[in-house]
Amino acid sequence: MVGPVLIVGAGVAGMTAAVELADAGVHTVLVERLSTVGGNALRLYKAFPTDDCFFCFEGNRWRPGIRKCFYRSALTDQPNIDLRVNTTVVDISGTPGSFTVRLRTEPTYVDPKKCILCGLCTTRSEAFKLSSPQCQPQTVSVDPTLLDDEARRVASECPTHAIDLDATPSEDTLVVSDIVIATGYHEFKPQGVQEYGYGEHPNIITQLELAEMLDPTGPSGGVLLRPSDGAPVERVMMVQCVGSRSVDHFPFCSKICCVFALKHANIIAQEHNGIRVDVVYMDIRTYDRHERYYRMARRAGVGFIRGRVSRVVPRDDGRLDVVIYDSLLDQYLQYEVDLFVLSSALEPSEGTAALISQLGLQDRSGFVAPVEDGSVDGVMAGDHVFVCGTALGPAEVPESVTQARAVVSRILQGGV
Repeated sequence: MVGPVLIVGAGVAGMTAAVELADAGVHTVLVERLSTVGGNALRLYKAFPTDDCFFCFEGNRWRPGIRKCFYRSALTDQPNIDLRVNTTVVDISGTPGSFTVRLRTEPTYVDPKKCILCGLCTTRSEAFKLSSPQCQPQTVSVDPTLLDDEARRVASECPTHAIDLDATPSEDTLVVSDIVIATGYHEFKPQGVQEYGYGEHPNIITQLELAEMLDPTGPSGGVLLRPSDGAPVERVMMVQCVGSRSVDHFPFCSKICCVFALKHANIIAQEHNGIRVDVVYMDIRTYDRHERYYRMARRAGVGFIRGRVSRVVPRDDGRLDVVIYDSLLDQYLQYEVDLFVLSSALEPSEGTAALISQLGLQDRSGFVAPVEDGSVDGVMAGDHVFVCGTALGPAEVPESVTQARAVVSRILQGGV
């Protein structure tokens, strides 16, 4: 008998698997350690290969009428989905087909069924915020480290009594037939890579941080401003393979970094008049249909410098002096830039290692390795245990969706 099925991670892959299993009549418990679903994709702004808003790029195939933001009704109104945010897996025991799973849920402090997003709390206390206009559940989140007397006064005045600042963690135990690992990835934060200076100056950022700046719903309304002083950005420089293909950090290519960077370079070149963009690279890997991003960037005037960054030096005027060894010219060059963007490696998400250990799975550079079972989908990680999306390794969004659907097919066939 199939179900309930536990899915760990509510990013692209986890949401897809949950919705399609639920639509097939399988009770699904979808666990997400954060307070909202969407994972990294919630921060992407435009998602390649379609350049749509992430939540518009892929609708559930059985729900053609709600392609836009399909997950909103699919996750919250589907009775077969038990969505648990702020929740982590504490322990897994039992046998394949009958796993006993212990979950711990941290308090959310705000009841999403009562919150009406009136703005009373977010305008009066920094402890309350709306993590994203597209967040799901559609509710205010609470940072308990910022709670003060004003926050408690706001809580007592909430018109729908949605806020309970005295909420405590809870634990629950359930038995599931199958487990799906969809824990996604984390963007490598290169504080230890000295030549880039990440963390030492606010104008040195990562690609995900740039995506948030480009997003019209973000803090700057989509206008590129220097984080250090709010001055308009005139020149952007990106550098590839930060932490990837490295003996000191991650030996693998992160696969999507080149396309991710070129997507942003094109957005800036085409939508932000007067801003110059350069990309420093050793190899540009725009596999398959993504070659068009490279061609578009060249036509839009994006500069490409084959070489390596030697050092980044902050200036008194807020700009950065970037010294690069150009391997084609065989000489060192210096550039003045406003924003220095690092295309960082994709590393395994928090909690992936613990699941690998608890379930006795194979490890591949920290990601979950599929077992060799003669199949072509490569989504089986163990007996009644499956993996999809970037929990397997770096992958683009459509690839994650395809893998999630392969997992659903396997589970509906009896977990084989």
